[in-house]
Amino acid sequence: MLKRIATWLEAAVESVMPFSCHVCRRPTPLGRVICETCESLIRAGLHPPVRVEDVDCRCPILALGAYEPPLSEAIKAVKYRPSTRLLGQLADIITRAAAGLPRDQRPQVLIPVPLHPSREAVRGFNQARLLADLLGTAWNAPVSPAIVRVRQTRPQAECDEAERATNPAGAFALAEGLIPAAFAGKRLAIVDDVATTGATLDACAEVACRLRPASLQAVVCAHSYRRVG
Repeated sequence: MLKRIATWLEAAVESVMPFSCHVCRRPTPLGRVICETCESLIRAGLHPPVRVEDVDCRCPILALGAYEPPLSEAIKAVKYRPSTRLLGQLADIITRAAAGLPRDQRPQVLIPVPLHPSREAVRGFNQARLLADLLGTAWNAPVSPAIVRVRQTRPQAECDEAERATNPAGAFALAEGLIPAAFAGKRLAIVDDVATTGATLDACAEVACRLRPASLQAVVCAHSYRRVG
């Protein structure tokens, strides 16, 4: 009897507040913001982090997947819709893919690419920080806001390739009051959602090098490949 009542209430709520996939807009069950088809395709498209070669960055960049649908549409939904619930429902897929990175290659501290405070206030969160938290869970590594954005820049998505190369220059600095010695000699990783030309990650890497890490790399959820890397 209780099961019938629960089923009826669920159907009633869905009729008034229908859910849809934030990626393809197909109807979904109550509480789900991604359909089984898109989730399955994203799961198949994500893999342990691999180095990409078609970028110009002072540190290696590792990507979990290609910036192609449906993964690219999911990232846009998280960032611009915005939908933290979608990221939450993809959390297990992302952490499982990240767990495939060999232990001796895993960073000891994760540093998310920061948003300018005004932009983060509008969005309500920093997607790079949320991704870093997921990767930190997979690698048992702490997340540190060691880098801050000190200059507002145009979104990279709104720039052409020539502008993207110079747009992030000088936009980042070490956080005030940071103790560099706490990072020295450790494996550090800068985390962002997407890498295209690598310009933003390179600008962050320039700052992170001042922490004198044992190694420095960048990790992104997806990379927009310009050629096979």
